[in-house]
Amino acid sequence: MLAGDGSVVRLGGPDVAVDESAIPEGFTGVIVPTSGSTGTPKAVMLSRAALIVAADAVHARLGGPGVWVNPLPGWYVAGLMTRVRALVAGTAHHQISPHLEDLPRPGSRSYISLVPAHLHRALSDPALAERLAGYEAVLIGGSALGHALRDQAERAGVRVVTTYGMSETCGGVVYDGTPLDGVHVEIADPVDEIGRVLLTTPTLFEGYLGDPVHTALVRRDGSLWTFDRGRLVGSRLEILGRVDDVVQSGGTNVDLAQMQRLLDARFPHQTACFAVPDPVWGSTVIVASTGPGRDVVLDVLAPHITSAARPRGFLRVDAVPLSTSGKIDRASLVEKWRQDGDRA
Repeated sequence: MLAGDGSVVRLGGPDVAVDESAIPEGFTGVIVPTSGSTGTPKAVMLSRAALIVAADAVHARLGGPGVWVNPLPGWYVAGLMTRVRALVAGTAHHQISPHLEDLPRPGSRSYISLVPAHLHRALSDPALAERLAGYEAVLIGGSALGHALRDQAERAGVRVVTTYGMSETCGGVVYDGTPLDGVHVEIADPVDEIGRVLLTTPTLFEGYLGDPVHTALVRRDGSLWTFDRGRLVGSRLEILGRVDDVVQSGGTNVDLAQMQRLLDARFPHQTACFAVPDPVWGSTVIVASTGPGRDVVLDVLAPHITSAARPRGFLRVDAVPLSTSGKIDRASLVEKWRQDGDRA
């Protein structure tokens, strides 16, 4: 995988076709897909050098190399990086089931990378929670970790470390709000201290394979212009949602990320809010639910939102669809709404 012979390891998921003729001459590294949770997946080129720097930076932050355990797909960047870290450090790596039933007992220094849904499942099983508490660090990435779930993990003795990053940065480069060594965070064009997050890091991707236009949109002057909104509280980064989480409804900005946080606090892993185009309102807010009914959801949201943000549609689902990175798959919800949504 990390051989220096000019070879390329392709870890493309089912939605990404790799055109080998587009691979730059002399490139050595891996090509991984973005999750595609909000758009078409792209093939991300990560160099061998960037992967090694990323692995070393994580071990420096966590206190040293250890055994790595991974229940995530190997082609997804968080899953890939567990194997890269083990290879760079010369330690063991265990690929396990996404259901965690084969979670190994940790050794003297063991790490695992999870998404919030994994953590929720583990904490619901006393035996799994007890085993997870033996890990030196449990990295949580992919999507925001709610305060209630983090508090539950801490009560169970699980050492959670939240991570922020993406395929384009070789995975997480900000741990518990603090950038890893060599990583710099900026907030572009802030309004009330909130703006678009910029990352400058030695783990930056080389570009999207065969797609210089989209590469130029996000990779500028050695920095990654993310599509996330955030602010710096002192030196700590706080992510508040995506740029496209803010939609216009009735001429008013509606922050879907803020609404999702309200829902998650009351109904963890049971609801999701999203928006669909509307010829009158511009956008209409919809709530999908696996359990709580329409009136219950509206009662929870009503004291905290404007009339423009009031959900005007309700969608019953068997499960909230997630991408492989653990993020809500809004594209899937929009499609389901088009097929069988029930307008309020």
